Amino acid sequence: MAPLLKKTAAEPFRVPSLAESSQEYAGLTAKQTELHNRYTELRAERTKLNGEIEAEKAAGGQSVAPEVARLLGDPEDSVTGLSQRLRAVATEMGNIESAQEILRRRMEEARGRASAMVCATVRPEYDRRLGVLCKLLSEVETARQSHDELLDDLEREDVAKSYLRPVIPFFLGDRNDGHIPRFMREVTEAGYVN
Repeated sequence: MAPLLKKTAAEPFRVPSLAESSQEYAGLTAKQTELHNRYTELRAERTKLNGEIEAEKAAGGQSVAPEVARLLGDPEDSVTGLSQRLRAVATEMGNIESAQEILRRRMEEARGRASAMVCATVRPEYDRRLGVLCKLLSEVETARQSHDELLDDLEREDVAKSYLRPVIPFFLGDRNDGHIPRFMREVTEAGYVN
């Protein structure tokens, strides 16, 4: 006897990320993270260097030309050495800021290309779900028309409908050109078959 096969639940649909869909976008995102982390490190170093320079100055340290400091054998943690490092940090921070701006523009362009790839991947599932929605909305529209026809019949027979206490689906819009027919037209105009 063959073992009973358990019915497995279908995996829920998952929209792929931009980075999963485009190596270009993934690379740019990684570069953005790398630059951000480096900038954060430099900002912390700049704060530390500023504090050390102030402490050296308060202790009587003087700033002299780098070549003079080297001839004098001043330690690297002198005001001169710290100031040199601070300038190098500030230069690198400025370079990173420039690179981040260029990277931002490149990412925006890559985002468009990656988005097109994601949409192409998602299109069959979107078509399926839109089809389900349109089918159900068509059923609602048919039910609404049936509901309205019954109320019209009561009206034609001059029945006092207050005893029925009818509930009118105003949220669907006008009965002749309500929200559902307008939505269905938009679906068709967007190129979907409903």
